Amino acid sequence: MGSLSANFVDVLIVGAGPAGLALANWFHKSKIRVLLVDKRAHPTLCGQAEGLKSTTVEIFESFGIGSQIWAEAHRLEEIAIWGHSEGVHGIRREQVMQDKVQELGKPRECMLQQSRCEHHMAHNLLQSKNVTLLRNIRPSSINIDSKDMLTSEAYPVSVQLSRMEIGSEDHQINVGTIRAKYVVGCDGARSWMRKALNVKLEGDLTDSVFGVMDFIPKTNFPDIRKVCYLRASNGTILLVPRSNREVRMYIPVESGSELSDPKDITLDIILEAARKIISPYNLDIATCSWWSAYRVGQRVGDHFTTHDSRAFLAGDAVHTHSPKAGQGMNTSVQDVNNLGWKLRLVLEGKADPCILDTYESERRPVAQDLIAFDRGYLKLFSASSNSFDDEFAKASRFTTGMSIRYSLSNIVQMPRGLGDLGPSLLKLDLVPGKRLADVQLVLQVDGTTTRIHQRLHASGQFRILVFAGDISQPPLFDRLRKVGTQLADDSYPLGDLIKGSDPAQVEVLLIHCADRDKVELLSLPEVFRPWNEEYGYDYWRVFADVESAHEGHGRAYERLEVDRLKGRMVIVRPDGYIGVVADVDDVESARMYFDRFMRVVV
Repeated sequence: MGSLSANFVDVLIVGAGPAGLALANWFHKSKIRVLLVDKRAHPTLCGQAEGLKSTTVEIFESFGIGSQIWAEAHRLEEIAIWGHSEGVHGIRREQVMQDKVQELGKPRECMLQQSRCEHHMAHNLLQSKNVTLLRNIRPSSINIDSKDMLTSEAYPVSVQLSRMEIGSEDHQINVGTIRAKYVVGCDGARSWMRKALNVKLEGDLTDSVFGVMDFIPKTNFPDIRKVCYLRASNGTILLVPRSNREVRMYIPVESGSELSDPKDITLDIILEAARKIISPYNLDIATCSWWSAYRVGQRVGDHFTTHDSRAFLAGDAVHTHSPKAGQGMNTSVQDVNNLGWKLRLVLEGKADPCILDTYESERRPVAQDLIAFDRGYLKLFSASSNSFDDEFAKASRFTTGMSIRYSLSNIVQMPRGLGDLGPSLLKLDLVPGKRLADVQLVLQVDGTTTRIHQRLHASGQFRILVFAGDISQPPLFDRLRKVGTQLADDSYPLGDLIKGSDPAQVEVLLIHCADRDKVELLSLPEVFRPWNEEYGYDYWRVFADVESAHEGHGRAYERLEVDRLKGRMVIVRPDGYIGVVADVDDVESARMYFDRFMRVVV
C-alpha cells in the first residue's frame, strides 16, 4: 500500500493489527496523511482474537465492510452449560439457552478469524491514496517536542524508523525519520510505544495459564457445534464453534508448578487437560490449525494519552485481560472508534483539540470495568444453575457494550432543564453517553429496510436525528416545518454546520412514525431532502418506523421509548454514541451543544 515517500504525515500509527487498521479506516478517502507501520513482515495468518460482538460489526458496517464480514462470519446461536454433580463421574448438560440479548433485536455475536477482519480493513484502505501501510518497519526512537505541541500546524512528533534485516532479529536498518502531528501506539501487549511513552500498566499478572487451540475435533461430545461452558471439578473450558468444521477451546492448564510458564506448554499438555475436563466424553484432534498458551493478565495503563494529547495508546497496548472474556478484538476496535473521529475532525479543522482529552476519560473507565468483569468471570461458571440465567444475561449485556455510558463532557451533555444527571433518563437506552440502539427502519422513498447504524457511515459527521412522530397529523407536520426552518437558519452557526462544507459537518436525518403513503417526501423541509446541482435530491435522509415488506416492524419508537406525539431530537456523535437528547423542537440545545467544540468550515 505504498512506500516511505514523505517525511511528514498527520498521523503515524504503530501496529497494523485490528486496532491500527480500524483507526486508519477512520481516515478513509480523506485528505489526512496517514502512515501505518508494522514490525511483522506479513499480516496475521491464523489464530489470535476472532469473537465479534454486534457493536464491533456495526463499526465495520460504518467502514463499508459489514456485508463482507457477515458473509464470512460464523453466527453463534446457542449456548450449552455443562456442569458436574457430587458423586457423578464427569460432566453433564445442565441447560441450553439462546445466545441473544433481547433488546439488541439481532445476533449478539459471531466468529471470524482476525486475519480475515484485518484483510477486509486493509483492502478497504487500498482505495485511500492518503494512507500508506509499510510492513517489516518498526520505530527505534521517539521524541515529542514540547515547544511545538501547542501549534496546530507543527509536527512535534519525531520517530526514527528501522527495518529488520531478513533472517535477523538483531540487525536493524535505518530507513528514515518521520515527523507527525500525532502518533498512536496500536502495537499489542508487548507494546514498544507504551514503554517509549513511559506508560505503566496497573493490575495483576496472575499465575493462571491457559491453552487455546483451533482444531477439527474427533469426539462424541454432543454439543460440539454450540458455544459451551464446561464446568468440571478440575477446570472450566470455553468452547466456541468456528467455520471450516473447526472449534476453538480455551483450557486451563496446570499452574503453580514447573508448568506455570507458558513457554513450557505443549499442544499435548493442552489436549490432555481438555480431555480431563470433558470426560466421560472422548476428544481427539483431526487437524490443528493453531494453538497457543498464555498467562492471564488483567492490567490497564495509567494513561491512555500523553504529551498534551499528541501521543495515544489503544487496544492491547494499554489494557490486557483474559481472552476468555471474548473482548480482545472488540475493545481494540472500539478504542480507536472513539479516537479516530476526534483526530479526524481536529486535523480537518472542524473541532477544537479539546475533544482529544475525552479519549482517555471515556475509554479508560471502560477498560477498568472490563478488568473488573474479567476478574469475576470464572466465578459465574461455578455458580449454581439456578442463578446462572440472570447472571449470564448481565454478563451478555456488558460484553455487548450495552451497559457502557460515557461520562458528561463537552461532547456528552444533558439537555437544558434536567440538571446535572437527569435521573429520569438513566433507566432508558436513549441517554447521553450511551450508544444509539441499532433499530430497524424503512426508507421513505422506496420502502427499503435498513438498520440505523448501516446508515451512519464513518465520515466524521455528527447526525441530528429528528424523531418527529406521526407527521400525518397537521399539528406535528407544522411543528416539523418549524424545526426544519430553524435547523437550516444561516444566521446561526448551526445552519452553517448543516449546509457548509462537502460533506456537511452535521447531517440531519428524519425518523417519523406515520404511514408512508400519507407523507410526500418533497413536501418536507429542504433540510431533510437537500438538493445538489450534481446529484439531485438526497433521498436517503428520511425514514419511517413502520412495517417493512419482508423484515417485519422495527418498532424503533417503542424500543427507544419515544412518544409518538411528543417526538425527540437526538444528536449522535460520529462513533455512534449519543451526545445529547432534547425535545424535538429544542433546536437551541443543538446549537449550544455544537458551540462548545465545533468550528465552522466553509
